[in-house]
Amino acid sequence: MNKPLVNRFWSRRAQADGGRAVVVVLHDLGLAAAHADRIAVLADGRIAADGAPADVLSEELLSTVYRHPVEVFAHPRTGEPLVLPRR
Repeated sequence: MNKPLVNRFWSRRAQADGGRAVVVVLHDLGLAAAHADRIAVLADGRIAADGAPADVLSEELLSTVYRHPVEVFAHPRTGEPLVLPRR
Protein backbone atom coordinates (compact mmCIF):
# COMPACT_ATOMS: atom_id res chain seq x y z
CA MET A 1 0.00 0.00 0.00
CA ASN A 2 1.19 3.45 -0.74
CA LYS A 3 1.16 6.05 2.00
CA PRO A 4 -1.81 8.13 0.74
CA LEU A 5 -3.92 4.97 0.53
CA VAL A 6 -2.96 3.92 4.05
CA ASN A 7 -3.88 7.37 5.40
CA ARG A 8 -7.27 7.25 3.67
CA PHE A 9 -7.87 3.74 5.01
CA TRP A 10 -7.24 4.76 8.62
CA SER A 11 -9.31 7.91 8.17
CA ARG A 12 -12.23 5.79 6.94
CA ARG A 13 -11.72 3.35 9.82
CA ALA A 14 -12.10 6.24 12.29
CA GLN A 15 -15.38 7.16 10.61
CA ALA A 16 -16.58 3.55 10.89
CA ASP A 17 -15.80 3.58 14.61
CA GLY A 18 -18.13 6.59 14.82
CA GLY A 19 -21.06 4.48 13.61
CA ARG A 20 -20.77 5.05 9.87
CA ALA A 21 -20.51 2.30 7.26
CA VAL A 22 -17.30 2.26 5.24
CA VAL A 23 -16.53 0.25 2.11
CA VAL A 24 -12.84 -0.39 1.41
CA VAL A 25 -11.50 -2.46 -1.48
CA LEU A 26 -8.35 -4.36 -0.50
CA HIS A 27 -6.39 -7.17 -2.09
CA ASP A 28 -4.41 -7.81 1.12
CA LEU A 29 -6.70 -10.27 2.87
CA GLY A 30 -4.60 -10.23 6.05
CA LEU A 31 -5.06 -6.47 6.35
CA ALA A 32 -8.75 -6.81 5.62
CA ALA A 33 -9.15 -9.57 8.22
CA ALA A 34 -7.29 -7.55 10.85
CA HIS A 35 -9.49 -4.47 10.52
CA ALA A 36 -12.84 -5.41 9.00
CA ASP A 37 -15.92 -6.58 10.82
CA ARG A 38 -17.34 -7.97 7.60
CA ILE A 39 -15.74 -9.11 4.32
CA ALA A 40 -17.20 -9.86 0.91
CA VAL A 41 -15.19 -12.03 -1.49
CA LEU A 42 -15.91 -11.46 -5.18
CA ALA A 43 -15.55 -14.07 -7.92
CA ASP A 44 -16.27 -13.28 -11.55
CA GLY A 45 -17.95 -10.02 -10.55
CA ARG A 46 -20.34 -11.64 -8.07
CA ILE A 47 -20.29 -12.05 -4.30
CA ALA A 48 -18.98 -15.55 -3.54
CA ALA A 49 -19.09 -15.12 0.25
CA ASP A 50 -19.98 -12.42 2.76
CA GLY A 51 -19.58 -12.35 6.53
CA ALA A 52 -17.06 -12.24 9.34
CA PRO A 53 -13.44 -12.68 8.19
CA ALA A 54 -12.98 -15.94 10.11
CA ASP A 55 -16.11 -17.36 8.45
CA VAL A 56 -15.39 -16.14 4.92
CA LEU A 57 -11.64 -16.63 4.51
CA SER A 58 -11.54 -20.40 4.06
CA GLU A 59 -8.96 -22.38 2.12
CA GLU A 60 -11.64 -24.03 0.00
CA LEU A 61 -13.37 -20.81 -1.04
CA LEU A 62 -10.20 -18.80 -1.68
CA SER A 63 -8.51 -21.61 -3.60
CA THR A 64 -11.56 -21.74 -5.86
CA VAL A 65 -11.77 -17.96 -6.29
CA TYR A 66 -8.03 -17.53 -6.96
CA ARG A 67 -7.79 -20.75 -8.99
CA HIS A 68 -4.65 -21.52 -6.99
CA PRO A 69 -4.32 -23.43 -3.72
CA VAL A 70 -3.99 -21.25 -0.62
CA GLU A 71 -3.48 -21.91 3.05
CA VAL A 72 -5.23 -20.00 5.81
CA PHE A 73 -3.50 -19.75 9.20
CA ALA A 74 -4.42 -18.02 12.43
CA HIS A 75 -2.09 -15.12 13.21
CA PRO A 76 0.03 -16.21 16.21
CA ARG A 77 -0.81 -13.13 18.30
CA THR A 78 -4.23 -11.96 17.13
CA GLY A 79 -5.81 -15.14 15.80
CA GLU A 80 -6.97 -13.27 12.68
CA PRO A 81 -6.79 -15.22 9.40
CA LEU A 82 -3.62 -14.97 7.31
CA VAL A 83 -3.82 -16.16 3.70
CA LEU A 84 -0.76 -17.52 1.87
CA PRO A 85 -0.39 -19.21 -1.52
CA ARG A 86 0.38 -22.90 -1.24
CA ARG A 87 3.73 -23.77 -2.84
